[in-house]
Amino acid sequence: MYTNNLARCIKLKRMRELIERVKVTYPDDSFFNDLDEVFELSSQASSHYQAYELAFSYLDPASWQILSQKAMEHFKDHREGQLKQGFFNQLNEAFAYQFLVQCGYENVRVLNENGNTRPDLTYDAAGIKRYCEVKTIGLSDDEIKRYETGEAFDGTVYMELSDGFLRQLNDDLVRAHEQITSQGSHGLVFVIVNFDDFTLTYYEQYHKQITEFLAHHKVPEVYIKVGLLSKHEIYKK
Repeated sequence: MYTNNLARCIKLKRMRELIERVKVTYPDDSFFNDLDEVFELSSQASSHYQAYELAFSYLDPASWQILSQKAMEHFKDHREGQLKQGFFNQLNEAFAYQFLVQCGYENVRVLNENGNTRPDLTYDAAGIKRYCEVKTIGLSDDEIKRYETGEAFDGTVYMELSDGFLRQLNDDLVRAHEQITSQGSHGLVFVIVNFDDFTLTYYEQYHKQITEFLAHHKVPEVYIKVGLLSKHEIYKK
C-alpha cells in the first residue's frame, strides 16, 4: 500500500513544486515535513492533495505563478486550530478556476493582489469580461474547541446550521459582491464550505437552509462547493 500511495504522491507535480518553494523560503517551518508518511497514514489527506493537484492542472502557466505566489505570501497566516488556513484558502482559487473552465467560460485568469479591493479571478462570458471572488468558510470556533477538549458531546449540535454560520456566509457574500462590482461588472461568488459535520449526516437540512437563504439574498450568482471531495453543490444563478 505504501508503494501505491507514494506513486500517487509523486504525481503531485505542481503541489510538490510549491512545497519545495515553501521549504526554501521558510526552512524552519516543519508543516510539510514527512509528507509521504502523512499520506501513508491518511488516505483522506492524500485525496485532499490530489484534489488540489487536479485543480492546479487546469491553470494556465501565468495563473499558476500568480496563485502560487499569493499562497506563499499567506503561508504564515494561521488560525488557532487550523494551521496554514491562509495558505490553503489562497489555493482554493484553483477550484473556482477549474469550475469556470468546466462551465465553458473563456480567458479564465487568476488576478494578482495589488493592495486594492479587487476579485480573485476574471473570465469572459459571451464576450463580456466578468469576475469571480472566492471565499472559504472553515470549521466553527465551537468545533475547534470540541476537538481541543476531546470531550464527548451530543451530535445533535450538528442538526442544523447555526445563526453564526449564516452570518458568516452573509458577510462573505456581501464582501465578495463588493469586490466584484468594484470592477464595474458582475460575476460569480464561489464559496468553499467545510461544515462542522464532516460526515454530512445532516446535509439535507443544510441544503434546505442555504437554498432558502440564497433565494432572499441580493447577490445574484453564487456557487457553493461543499468540501474538497464531496459532490455536493449549491448553485444560485
